[in-house]
Amino acid sequence: MRLNKKVRLKIAWLVWFSLAVVQLSAQTLSLRVVEADSSRPLPFVNILFDFQNRGTTTNIDGYFTVNAAEVDSIGLSYVGYNSMRLAVSQLSDGAQVRMEQKNNWLDEIQVVPGDNPADAVMQRVVQNREIHRPRNLDSYQYQAYNKLTFMLSDETRERFFETVGGASDSSKQRLRELIDQQYLFLMESVSRKVYQKPQKEKEVVIASRVSGLEDPSFFLLATQLQSFTFYQDYIRLFEKEFLSPISQNSWNKYLFQLEETLNTPDGDSLFVIRFQPRKNRNFDGVKGVLTISSDGYAIESLRAEAAENTSRNVALSIEQVYDQLPTGEWFPKALNSEILFSGVNLPGSGLPAQAVKMKALGKSYLMNREVNVPIANQQLKGPSLSVDPSATRQPDDQWNKYRSVPLSQQDSSIYWFTDSLGQRINLDAKMKAVESMASWRFPIGKVDVLMDRLAGMNKFEGLQLGMALETNPRLSRTLRLGSYWRYGFSDDQAKYGGSVHYRVDSVSNTHVFATYENDVREDGVFDFLEQPKPFISQQLDDWFRRHFSYHETYQLGVEGRLFPSLLMQGFLKHYRLKDPTFVRLPLLPQPQDYMLIGGQLRMTFKERLFRKRGEIYSLGGRYPVLNLHYERSLKRWSDRPLRILEMKLSDSYRLRNLGEFEAIILASLRNSGGVANLLASPPASSSRLLSFYNDESFATMQANEFVADRFIALFWRHNFGSLLFKYRKLRPDISLAFNAGIGSTEYDGQVGFDERFLSPRKGYFEAGLLLSKLIRLGLFNFGGGAFYRLGAYQFDSFGDNLALKFTIDLAI
Repeated sequence: MRLNKKVRLKIAWLVWFSLAVVQLSAQTLSLRVVEADSSRPLPFVNILFDFQNRGTTTNIDGYFTVNAAEVDSIGLSYVGYNSMRLAVSQLSDGAQVRMEQKNNWLDEIQVVPGDNPADAVMQRVVQNREIHRPRNLDSYQYQAYNKLTFMLSDETRERFFETVGGASDSSKQRLRELIDQQYLFLMESVSRKVYQKPQKEKEVVIASRVSGLEDPSFFLLATQLQSFTFYQDYIRLFEKEFLSPISQNSWNKYLFQLEETLNTPDGDSLFVIRFQPRKNRNFDGVKGVLTISSDGYAIESLRAEAAENTSRNVALSIEQVYDQLPTGEWFPKALNSEILFSGVNLPGSGLPAQAVKMKALGKSYLMNREVNVPIANQQLKGPSLSVDPSATRQPDDQWNKYRSVPLSQQDSSIYWFTDSLGQRINLDAKMKAVESMASWRFPIGKVDVLMDRLAGMNKFEGLQLGMALETNPRLSRTLRLGSYWRYGFSDDQAKYGGSVHYRVDSVSNTHVFATYENDVREDGVFDFLEQPKPFISQQLDDWFRRHFSYHETYQLGVEGRLFPSLLMQGFLKHYRLKDPTFVRLPLLPQPQDYMLIGGQLRMTFKERLFRKRGEIYSLGGRYPVLNLHYERSLKRWSDRPLRILEMKLSDSYRLRNLGEFEAIILASLRNSGGVANLLASPPASSSRLLSFYNDESFATMQANEFVADRFIALFWRHNFGSLLFKYRKLRPDISLAFNAGIGSTEYDGQVGFDERFLSPRKGYFEAGLLLSKLIRLGLFNFGGGAFYRLGAYQFDSFGDNLALKFTIDLAI
């Protein structure tokens, strides 16, 4: 068959074009820069072409490209590493360039006389930081792909293989197979986030996968390990906050050094600036490298870590990259995190915990980024964080669309190995059990044993032992049944009760409930709609309390969120006080019955809520929290009048370079109807020798020492953190505290009342000093302090006015 001339010309042109494309692609090399020892990718390495002040930088995964036809040689420079010069002709596509770390790169920056050019750049950065701060945009939205991998350090892997060798033990063989994969654990997630000024945001996890688990209950977000940007005064690394090098007047706290200046193809300059805290500046700071663009003096990239690692077991370093959107705004593009865990217990390894180190590498890629676009109100409704019900059931083809970077062979291998292992050992069930145990619940089929109610101690009941059960979602996600029974060995009485909760609306988490109690209740206690205290804190706070009354209560109610930040409850209850103490004598004790109607609310301004599997959980907030409680008796069905109105307002605020202060205002207005048990008793936590510190109580006041029907109190504390004192590894948090309260009763001055009761009508005052995080034992930091009683209610003896305290904090 003969082709006409036009067809032959088209074929010839296509052949020529294909050859040109192949030749052009062959001239473009894709290379990756890694650390010589660990093969860890190095982001933001400066690449100079042909010894000129032009070039490129590696991306957050260490990759860069170079045109072999246009460039003969490249120079690599990276703060903390030895510079390199390479001929492009010696490199092949896909090759790795290995850079060696300097031994002394962490030494103090040398101060030179004269004006510091780095300070001038940083002053421009601080001047422009509010322009580049994402929260100052009218709106933004993005989709984030997050990936976290866990692996043993190279040193630990080598020691493990030396220890295990050719061991035939089956458990060690399985562990060896797992460690052979290099990665021990892998998790991925995809989330979509929308934000609207001022500070309205919502993030939905649309895909989540965890190696070894079919239905994981936890996930990874881009901002879990580090702050979203560096433009605020304080940045977060893991669970600790540090003063940002981009904060106001940061050059007075930080030392900056201009390492080099590069030109971009667009004609802008890139300033590579190394930073670290100045000597003799006592604050929590970071050290690292910033790359600043002269276009708007915005951050283009950064890497940072704590200047002084205060944790023995955890070290975190981060990397961030920003770029300019088509609309001109600078916005985060990717975030990296590397966590090194020391002292990890690896069962079956034969290695002591202090010899085991594990690394976690986190990567977050932000895609589909848009700023200053219209955001519909519907997009912001509901909890600020939620998990789509189908997130854990996304097919592989959908995951391939979500991933910014395809899975490596190692990634696929760890999924295959741990998924099959997880099925063999039923890992999902074990993880759900661990999750329940973290909430002090032990699941047995469709019922949970509430472990925090199995035992207790106070001065009135003595040792308490019992059993508490509650159904879990395996029975029903809408209906929850509960019951409990316990016995007090000092009062020789059994207490018991039960509850029924039925959820009628999942969006607002509204449920109706009915409860019954035949129990004891501390006299004069305040009652608010708050989350339960941690089990250990509650037990330490209860053990010295001695004034309780027996009661029997039937209650019907409804609870839900009218707005995301407003939790409300309404109730009707029959309350029988079995052993009242009357203000006026000589009335004989006899049960008093009340029919009460009332409600409670908790408003947490800008509260962050999390929805998972239909349940809503509070993640707290950094704004004031208001609690209100009101109830009154219905005259027709009550033996005596009773009216209670109580309020609690709490807030905390960080002062730059001065620490954080916390303040709580507590107020009560009551009509007790002449029953002393129902008068308000200021919260108190003093015991004779040593007691647990409670920031919402009077440290030097005995429990039920005072009563009042009109009362207001202030609890104030300022935590300087470790700003005031550091010595080697000793870095206690130093806090000053001051508490004050005043109150009275309508019975003050009446015959028979003042002889038995005391109201704080002259004002009660105390001050204290706390040093927390002094000693670490296992998972906890312990500290101590002392408070002293002041004012009209002082005792004659110094020792009687003094109260010693101990503190417990999680060692994170």
